[in-house]
Amino acid sequence: MRLRPSASNAAASFALSLSVLAACEAPRSSPVDASLPEVTIEDAGAEVIVDAAPDVEPKREIGPFEMPFLGKRTVFFARPSERAKGHRLIANLHGVCNPPGYACGYWVNAASRVGFLVCPTGDATCGKAAYDAPTWSGSYEKMGDDLEKAIAVVDTAHPGEISREGAILTGFSRGAYAAARIAQAHPGRFPYLILNEADVKLDGSALRKAGVRAVAMIAGERSGQVAGERATVAKLVAQGYPAKLWIMPGAGHHYSENIDQIMAEAMTWLLER
Repeated sequence: MRLRPSASNAAASFALSLSVLAACEAPRSSPVDASLPEVTIEDAGAEVIVDAAPDVEPKREIGPFEMPFLGKRTVFFARPSERAKGHRLIANLHGVCNPPGYACGYWVNAASRVGFLVCPTGDATCGKAAYDAPTWSGSYEKMGDDLEKAIAVVDTAHPGEISREGAILTGFSRGAYAAARIAQAHPGRFPYLILNEADVKLDGSALRKAGVRAVAMIAGERSGQVAGERATVAKLVAQGYPAKLWIMPGAGHHYSENIDQIMAEAMTWLLER
């Protein structure tokens, strides 16, 4: 996928070039003393060194993008602006009737500063029309299998850019319940969890056994999940396990306007543990 500069950028660049050339032109009214001999660079013994333009690759778009995945399904992803090897994987599972364009799309800026975001589309839809929101019909185990296939598809398109070292698994609603189950079923695969809008019951000893280093939980201020999440975080902290709760102001079972900031804070906190 190659990104081309827009026409407006090209025009601006051309105008800038003309202004630079004009600024470098010798003044037309400069006096010349004909009695002085003409001195050339060769006469002066000077060495001319022309510096080559630095070979710096411009910043690339972070996305979000979509690509084919398992039949008519797609995988949604956002990449860091720096083209480099080994960006940390950030995997996300959306919820019921809740597309990845929402579950992931509202915090791609935060994700791009931390790693490479991958969000598969669910295996079913909430209606019969092609444009109906995607959802999940399979088990948590099946959701985990689909997630791994989505990661593999994006990794093939961007070879070497995704690293599983210190991977973060996030989920919204049903996706968060699945994320907690997947992380514990595959020890060491996802050392960090962010669970959004899901009253998931967790235990510190089980999380440690699964190699999960820390858990961030997020709930809407007006959500039916907030009380349960608050209790779970309090339990984990009492067990000496790293856990923290973020509240989305004014939100019910949906994101608050500052979700990008909250996700950035949550990921920063996790990676310091």
